[in-house]
Amino acid sequence: MSVLPAAVIAIPFTTALLSMLLPSRISRVLTGFAGAATAACIASMALAASKGEGGLDALSALFLLPVGIVYGAVGIYSTWYVRAESIGSDGDERYRREFLALTNAFACAEVVVPLLTNMAGLWVALEVTTILAALLVRLQGTDASLEAAWKYILIASCGLAIGLVGVVVLYAAGVGPLGSRYSPEWAQYMAIAGRLDPNAVRLAFLLALIGFGTKMGLAPMHTWLPDAHGAGPTPTSAMLSGILLSDALYVIVRFAAITNDAVGSGMTRKLFFIVGLLSLFVGAFFLLRQRDIKRMLAYSSIEHMGIVACGLAFGAPLAILGAFLHVVNHSAAKGLAFLSAGRIAARYQTREIENISGAVAVLPFSGTLFAFAGLALAGMPPFGIFRSELMILAGGFSGRSWPIAALVLALLLVAFAGIVRWVMGVTGGDAPKAMRRGERDIGAIGSMLLIFLVVLGLGLYVPEPLEHLLARAAFILGGRG
Repeated sequence: MSVLPAAVIAIPFTTALLSMLLPSRISRVLTGFAGAATAACIASMALAASKGEGGLDALSALFLLPVGIVYGAVGIYSTWYVRAESIGSDGDERYRREFLALTNAFACAEVVVPLLTNMAGLWVALEVTTILAALLVRLQGTDASLEAAWKYILIASCGLAIGLVGVVVLYAAGVGPLGSRYSPEWAQYMAIAGRLDPNAVRLAFLLALIGFGTKMGLAPMHTWLPDAHGAGPTPTSAMLSGILLSDALYVIVRFAAITNDAVGSGMTRKLFFIVGLLSLFVGAFFLLRQRDIKRMLAYSSIEHMGIVACGLAFGAPLAILGAFLHVVNHSAAKGLAFLSAGRIAARYQTREIENISGAVAVLPFSGTLFAFAGLALAGMPPFGIFRSELMILAGGFSGRSWPIAALVLALLLVAFAGIVRWVMGVTGGDAPKAMRRGERDIGAIGSMLLIFLVVLGLGLYVPEPLEHLLARAAFILGGRG
């Protein structure tokens, strides 16, 4: 058995422990190495899973990729962040240690979710991510961050409570068919899906979609997301949007796979359409009204989770492949957007979009990369999101769902207008004359350049192992029509 699954848990966990004991000047370097090492291990695991090797199924391996991409970048980025930012109310050493320890612990919890094969243990892991995320959000030490942390705990915990009921319902449905071989493992339930009580399975999926959809930021359960993303430290915002939303989606997809096998895909597709279109609508139109750069990116996350849900709802093989690819593309692009936006906000000492202009002139690397990230999130070629959105829309227009595909396209155009408007305003125009120009922080710049290569690379070319991984994951989702 491969040691890599144990390694990707042990690396961030050990680094979290060391970060509490060692000075921040040492633990920030360890965090950079931990992020890079975890990313390398995940890449190896995904490569093995694409060949059907390594003991990890394709769905788990696919949803590990956002962890590798974003945590890998955040780990390196944090080597600059803890030096440049005042993490807590007084910015002292204790707060820096706490930030690094919680960041690594958060990454550890996030990597555990796709690795778990037990549905009860997976719920516990998601609850742990809720606690750690809230602790990170409140680190800024402001009234807004404390309010956002409590709001997140309350709403996410309510969602997870509903999700737990869904787990219990599905758990109970399997007791009879499994008999003495009973075990709450995903593989066990997939094997006997056709013998489960159809009504119990339908109820379990509905509860899972509402409950875990709250963690995913799907409308109308999204209300925690803009505040938490806006108030938290920049690396935390990147991990919330780039990893945590994908982790919640992973659980929903597991429930959908069992439901599709048990009763067909009709119900799951209808529900995915409802939450997908609602999320697209909320994300697209609220983008137009934002004044805070991080809240703007938060509403973009809601929009993109809606795109993924619609891709799964269309049901066409091409649309499902596009939805899974979109998970990876969005994680990379949103991670880059938050990291570069954090650099811009730190230099300008504001997150108000109207007070930021000429970022490319002030921060040549960060400003340019923020512009590229914004264009990628808007769906512009040649970036990866353009490819995955095109696959989703092509799948939608190829079947009887073409009217909904047309509505999705219209909402994407609204979101496009909102994102491009704000991104061009931030990066273009005249910079304040008194503003210090230039940047020399190799760690931060290097981390953003690495993640940019993913954003651009997946638009130009999808590697064959990733194609195989996507196809295997789509096969697991399955369905009887």
